[in-house]
Order: sequence, then structure tokens, then C-alpha cells
Amino acid sequence: MRRVLISACVMFAVATGAVAAYIISQDRADTLRVVGERTRSMSRMIIAHGDAATDAAQQIISSSLPLVTGWDLVNRDTGRTIFLRLQDMVQGNSIIAAAWVLDSHGDSVADSRTFPPMPMNEAGRPYFSAHVSGAADPVITGDDRPGTTPGKEHFTVSRAVRNQDGTLKAIIAVGVYKNSFDTLYKEAVTWPGARAGLYTTKGDILARIRSVKRASPGFVQEMNVRVEAQPSGTALVRQDDEPRIVSWNRSATHPSVFATSSQPVTDALEEWQARAWTTALLTLAVNAVFWGLAWFILRWSVARQEAEAHALAVREVNHRVKNSLQLISSLMHIRARKTDDPAYRDAAKELTSQLTALAETYRFVQGANSLEAVDAAVTLQGLCRHLEETYGVPLTVDAPPALTIHANHATAFAVIVNELVTNAIKHGGGPVKVALGVDGDALRLCVSSDRGHLPDGFNVDEQKGFGLRAVRSMLQPLGGRMTAANDGVGGSSFTVTIPAAALRKG
Repeated sequence: MRRVLISACVMFAVATGAVAAYIISQDRADTLRVVGERTRSMSRMIIAHGDAATDAAQQIISSSLPLVTGWDLVNRDTGRTIFLRLQDMVQGNSIIAAAWVLDSHGDSVADSRTFPPMPMNEAGRPYFSAHVSGAADPVITGDDRPGTTPGKEHFTVSRAVRNQDGTLKAIIAVGVYKNSFDTLYKEAVTWPGARAGLYTTKGDILARIRSVKRASPGFVQEMNVRVEAQPSGTALVRQDDEPRIVSWNRSATHPSVFATSSQPVTDALEEWQARAWTTALLTLAVNAVFWGLAWFILRWSVARQEAEAHALAVREVNHRVKNSLQLISSLMHIRARKTDDPAYRDAAKELTSQLTALAETYRFVQGANSLEAVDAAVTLQGLCRHLEETYGVPLTVDAPPALTIHANHATAFAVIVNELVTNAIKHGGGPVKVALGVDGDALRLCVSSDRGHLPDGFNVDEQKGFGLRAVRSMLQPLGGRMTAANDGVGGSSFTVTIPAAALRKG
């Protein structure tokens, strides 16, 4: 039994551990998958926003390009027309910050804010340098410095207007607000440690959310490599020893622009770790309950086996005691038959009766369903049948169907019954009536005979006979008492009262 339970517990622990490990592993994979899907969705949304902003800027450039191409950059009427065109297209636009036109020296010759334009020189700006070096149109560049014309942080979309000989004549530039992206990202990117941005393959930062920890140049450079190799994807990228799940998308219409969205693995798995601990602790709790139940079953099984072994041993002892008593009784009976002394025969007969009564009691104890409980009514009827056969005197027994007493008191009960009934037969003859019942909270045994009138002044406590002394001896530990009385028609009765609680208590 012990080996079976231990094997079952081990198998249960292995099975629940495997299930818990599978659940935790699947939950981790699902969590990372959700993060990947979330960052991919965000990078797609950002590049779509970037494409929309860039297209809006290019529309402004395309609309003003014919005018700027035919302008000598001096005529005020044409300059005013370009101003009105730019102002009309920029005014009320929440994404476009401003639009302006520069000459080949970087000086402003027209813008969307005022006419004549604000005096400014953009020769030091990245987009101007790109056009001077012959970069392909359009040029999309980032700039950390707020522009003079937009007045706020922006990135630029620009186009060069060249003379017939290819020299730079003018640059049409449009500024796109960075904060329009920042507002969008903050509303959409709410998960812990999130980062998102819009970049160019040349390393320019066009726009990004204002996170606590921004992308390092090394991170941007690595993403440039990945974007060049694959237009879109999701990967685990390590930055400053912090692994991040990063998704990127490259613009299909503007290949130099791409968007990224990412989250640290540590932050992504924070809630998963709490769920994993909960699953692990729940598994341990289930195993503890199972092992506790198995231990209880094992202890119960051992206790039951011990109880059965004890019961078997007790029944064997009772059986041997019964046989020994019967053997002694038989030897006494044989010895009494061989003697001519009447007194000896009477004494032997009385002793044989007592021994047989005790043997009968052990037989009842041995046959009882419980080692601790004996039916007093069954025991009384069996003893009376034995006495009736022994003395040849009719006995009438009145007992309830079931009256349980503790087995430890069965011997005392048998001695009391044997002595009272024997005493009634010896002094009154037959017939003898035996009544057993419950009187309130006490057990009441009454043995009466139609003959055997007690003498005047008879006191049961002063009698020196062996039988009554034996009864008093048995009653004393139980708190019982014995009384005797005449019935007024020549007979007498002896009554024993014993507290029921004392007889049921071991």
C-alpha cells in the first residue's frame, strides 16, 4: 500500500508539474506573440501616418513647383502668388507646420507665413546640404532644431529646382510637425516600456514618442541594416543589454523612410511572471493537498490494519480464555462427580456455574460486532438459558431488544446476573423472573422468586455470603447499588441499579 501511494504521488507530481510547465511555457509564447502582433500593428500605423504626412508635403511641393520653376526669385507679384498658394495649402493643416522657398544660397525668398518672407538662411540645415550635394528628390530629413519658419520641431520634405545646366536654382521645403506623431503614439502606445518612431535609412530621426529611454544611435543603425535586408519584420534586438521585441515597416512609396515599434522583453513578461508564479503555487498547493490526502489514506490504512490485527488478537485471547474457563469448569464437574462429599459437590457445582457464566460472557464478547460494545440483553438471555439448563429451574427473562454496554463491564454484569439468579434458585427455587430495563439514566436489573421470603430486618449490605459479597464488589466501581425486598405473597426480589453512563464508558 505504501509503495502504491508513493508511486501515485510521484506520478501525480510529475504529471501536474509537466502540465504546469506546459501552461507556463505556452502562456509565455502567447504573451510574446501578442507583443509581436502589437508592435507590428503599431509600426504599420506609424508608417501609414508618415506616408500620409509625406504625401501631403509633396502635394504642396508639386502645386508650387511650376510657379517656382518659372520665377526669377525676384518678381514680387510672382512671389505674392506663391505666398498665397503656400498659405492656402498650409493654413488649417494640423500636420504641416509651414512651407518655404530658398534660393541657392539658402536665403528665404517665399514662405507660407508672411509676405514678404521672414529673413532667414537655411544653408546650415541638413536638407539644404543634401540638395547641394545632388541628392535625389524628394529629400526627407530630420532636424532636432526648431525651424525659423515653423517655429516648432519638425522634419522636412524638400525638392530642388534646378537650372537647365543642372545648377541649384531653388529649394521648395515643407515642414511636418513632429508633435503630431508624438500625440498619436502616446494615445496608441500605452504598454510599459514602449518605444515607437519614424526614421530614415540615413540615420535621421523624423519623429518618435517622448519616452523615458530613447533609441540609441546604435539601435537606429542596427535597424537600418535590418530594414535594408527586409522591408518589414519582427525580431528580438538587444540594446544596452536589454532585449526588446522590435517590429519595423519600410515605406513602399518613400523607401528611405521606415517606422519601428518595440517593447522590452522584461516589461512584456512582467504580467506573465505573475501568472507563472500563480500557476506554480497553485500546482504546489494541489500537490500538497494530494500528498496530504495520500498520507491520510496511508495512515488510515495502517491504523485500520493495526485495529484489525488488534481485534483479531483480542478475539483470539477471548476465545482462549473461554476455552480455558470451559476446561476448568469441565474438570471441576468431573472431580465433583467422583466425590462423595455433598458439600464439596455443591461448592463445585456453584463454582462450575460461575466459570461457565464467565465463559458464556466471553463467547458473547467474542461474537459481538464491536470489541467495545456488548448487547446486555443478549448476554442476559444466554446466561439465563445456561442457568436454566444447569439447575433445571424455569427462568423467565424480560429484556429490551437491544441494550448496549461496554465490553469491559461484560464480566461484571455476568457475575452479577449469575450470583443473583443462583441465589434466587438456591433460596427460593423456581420459577425465577429476571427483568432488565432502563430506569431514567440507570440500568435496572431485577431478579425475583415466588418463594424465599426474606427474614425480618434483612439488610443486603450486611450479608456475608459469597454471592452477595461478589455482587457488591462488582457494583462498587460502577457506582451501582443493590436492594432486596419481599413481595408480600411469600416471595422476594433483588434489584440492582447501575448508572447507564458508567456501563457505556470503558
